[in-house]
Amino acid sequence: MLSCALLPPAAPAGASPGPGSTARSDAASDPGDVPTSPTDSLDWAGYVVSGRTFTSVAGDWTEPSVSCSGTKAAQSAFWIGFDGFAASDPTVEQIGTDSDCTKGKKKAPGGPVFYAWYELYPAALVVLSPASYPVSPGDHLSASMHVSGASYTVELTDTDRWTYSNVLTTPTVEPNASAEWIAESPSVCSAGRCKPGPLADFGSVDFTGITTDAGTLTTPALTSTAVTMTTKKAKETLAVPGAPVDGTGFPVTWLAP
Repeated sequence: MLSCALLPPAAPAGASPGPGSTARSDAASDPGDVPTSPTDSLDWAGYVVSGRTFTSVAGDWTEPSVSCSGTKAAQSAFWIGFDGFAASDPTVEQIGTDSDCTKGKKKAPGGPVFYAWYELYPAALVVLSPASYPVSPGDHLSASMHVSGASYTVELTDTDRWTYSNVLTTPTVEPNASAEWIAESPSVCSAGRCKPGPLADFGSVDFTGITTDAGTLTTPALTSTAVTMTTKKAKETLAVPGAPVDGTGFPVTWLAP
């Protein structure tokens, strides 16, 4: 997902692009960022299922806290969605949340910021109003996407607090050739060039309630791929998914920024 998003200095508002992006300061995200091997990615960690055209995807997670010890801005995004996994697929449709660290001042570290968003890349990412849709560490999030033609019905629920739902339209009918549950390091863009930015230390996040219209991670008819986030040429592992639990859940663990 090559998109340029903005990292909010405090409470975000606006819209931006990527697997992730408007209001993520000058960070962006992009669909898979062309994995260095079938299971390695520069900005994704989680699971992908493929092998057919999908019409629905859903999943839950608990918003992790984030450790902000340095002065550099850092981001971590958690989402469910379609597309962007294959190198031939430049689109991605997603809805999720962020646990980020703002840029520090002088020697003082930045602080944590949390927010919800959706994106139909390459259109700009849209950050939900933090006043109407606040996100805090420990919140239980449930997300779903249903597609019919070029229309996507998206829903994100913060249990006991709020539910956001909308029907969105893409200019063309997208492939919907993969479904994903991902922890991502959104990209930082400068002078038209984007690369994955620092991954905020989120500790770990558990995805649960995983499902698609065709089944789960262990459905025999589907191809399930575990994606590990690494640096270029896989010199360092940044985040790694754990083994699936009953095909409907798995953890992702942060290892390095």
